[in-house]
Amino acid sequence: MGFGKTAVLIIAAGFVACAGSFTAAAQSDDVSPTLLIEIGPSDNPNYRRMVFVKYLTEGGVTVAYKAYNRSEFIQIEDATPPALVASCVQGQAATLADVRGYAAAEAQASAADGAPAITRFCIKDVPNWEAGNRTLFLDPIFDGMPYGAARNN
Repeated sequence: MGFGKTAVLIIAAGFVACAGSFTAAAQSDDVSPTLLIEIGPSDNPNYRRMVFVKYLTEGGVTVAYKAYNRSEFIQIEDATPPALVASCVQGQAATLADVRGYAAAEAQASAADGAPAITRFCIKDVPNWEAGNRTLFLDPIFDGMPYGAARNN
C-alpha cells in the first residue's frame, strides 16, 4: 500500500506521541494532551474502519492524523469545524466508561458484519497518561484494528 508523498509515521507503541511543545508539556506533567478522536467507516476497502486523531489547543487543531491500523499514522490536512474543536476544548471529556462502552458496541457491530458507527471522543486532562492511562483509554478505541498493513484482520 503506497502513500506517495504522504507523511507516514510508524509507531511502535500503537499511538503517535508527537505534537511539538504541546505534547512535551503534557508529558512533563504526565497529563494527556487534548485529543479529538473520530472513528468511522474506512475510505480504504481493505480496512473496515479508520481513526482520526487530532491534537487540539484553544486555537484549533495543531496536528491531525488518520490511521487504518495501530502502527501507521498518516499526517493529514485538517478540516475540523471550529465549533467542533471548541466543543471539545471547552466541553466535557470522555470517560473511560464511555470508551469501554464504545469498544463493546463496536465488537458487537463487527461480529454482526455491521458498519462502524461514527463516534467522537474528547480526551483531555487524563492524569498518569504516560504511566498507563494512555493505554487504558486508547487500546479500546483501536481494539479490533490490525497492528500493521501486513496484518489485515
